[in-house]
Amino acid sequence: MINPDKHLSPINKIPDACLDLPGSKSIANRVLLLSAIADGESIIHNVPDVSEDVSLMLQALSVLGVKIIKLVPNKLALNQNSSSYKIVGCKGQFPNKSASIFCGNSGTTIRFLTAVIAVMSGEYILTGIERMYERPIYDLVDSLRQIGAAVDYLHNDGFPPLSISKFRDNLVSAITISGQSSSQYLTGLLIALPLLERDIIIKVSNKLISKPYIDITLALLEQYGCRVESQTDDNIQYHIFAPSSGSDGYSGVEYVIEPDASSASYFLAMGAISGSVRINNLSKNSLQGDKNFAQVLAQMGAKVVYADDYIQVGRRDGIGRPLSAININMQDMPDVAMTVAVLALFAEGVSTISGIASWRVKETDRILAMHNELTKLGARVNVTDDSITIVPPQQIIANVAIDTYNDHRMAMCFSLIAVYGVPVIIKNYQCVSKTFANYFELFEKICY
Repeated sequence: MINPDKHLSPINKIPDACLDLPGSKSIANRVLLLSAIADGESIIHNVPDVSEDVSLMLQALSVLGVKIIKLVPNKLALNQNSSSYKIVGCKGQFPNKSASIFCGNSGTTIRFLTAVIAVMSGEYILTGIERMYERPIYDLVDSLRQIGAAVDYLHNDGFPPLSISKFRDNLVSAITISGQSSSQYLTGLLIALPLLERDIIIKVSNKLISKPYIDITLALLEQYGCRVESQTDDNIQYHIFAPSSGSDGYSGVEYVIEPDASSASYFLAMGAISGSVRINNLSKNSLQGDKNFAQVLAQMGAKVVYADDYIQVGRRDGIGRPLSAININMQDMPDVAMTVAVLALFAEGVSTISGIASWRVKETDRILAMHNELTKLGARVNVTDDSITIVPPQQIIANVAIDTYNDHRMAMCFSLIAVYGVPVIIKNYQCVSKTFANYFELFEKICY
């Protein structure tokens, strides 16, 4: 079946919205896994289970024998597309000792589970869709092998699918991982290695990208009772401590997942283009590094308010193009850097976004994809392995059919063309189900 296209006409009302968004996918997949391996029960609220990535994690944990109970809706589920769950932790060993786990194209699912399963006693196969088999996982596997994990490649070296056999700890005191490819590898290790119940150090070679995502992981480890000390100067390392006397390591919690800051970027960008948009329950104190996207909008000239329980963005006063060009390194916020790239079409001047090397190994090659689609709209675009420079056209070409490459963020960020007043076609728009299934329903409610 061919997936339909979404024809977006220029918006016919100025966005003026106050939104409650689904929970963060990044936090959800960390919390669900931590709850599954903890000792005791956890109650997790505002789980965005309509997100394909989160659904894949829930399915994987069920296949592994974790008892998961969906609870009746309550006020702590902040959004109608989020749910509450009770998860009965398995105390560091999944009940099912043999399983084949389908991870789709979810990087968090396969990377986090690979690390955790690799330090358990069992025989497992981890698979995904074809694109997953093009996304490297060598750095993580290499680090796991350093501690004695038995992880093998089933097709091509360095890439999924994977076969994982029973773990035998070789008792090394430290391992090394590159910080350059994906912070998800390091997060997987940080979640998995406390299960060894001994001291161990993770040393990070090369430059650590997307550090705010590691900060999320460390904050959640503390919530679940794990002690990790970090050294983040020129020699980045993380010391994981054995459980204290009388402790079994991870303990169950009750936790409310905050709204997804990456998903919020598209709506905050709407406010910067035209009108005003407020995101509830997201603040300057959020765990997510993408909360700082609003600061980028402020640099481009938008009006931004950070409050204790919301972030609000509106257009600056004046006529003409709503925003100013920007030259910025987005290494710590690579996902929302795509939104900045589209906003560059509406800005006065030439914009350059750097720190985006990780785009190459996302759901698609995002550097190539953004180059292709921005060019279709009339922009002049130059790219390197780590940057994109955008010269906006005098007039954006109307009714361009945007290829989304089965990448949810391509679909969402290019919808902003219609907010600027130019009709656009989003092909295979239903790919947004990966993280935000009702995105276009909410978009149309705000804009038409």
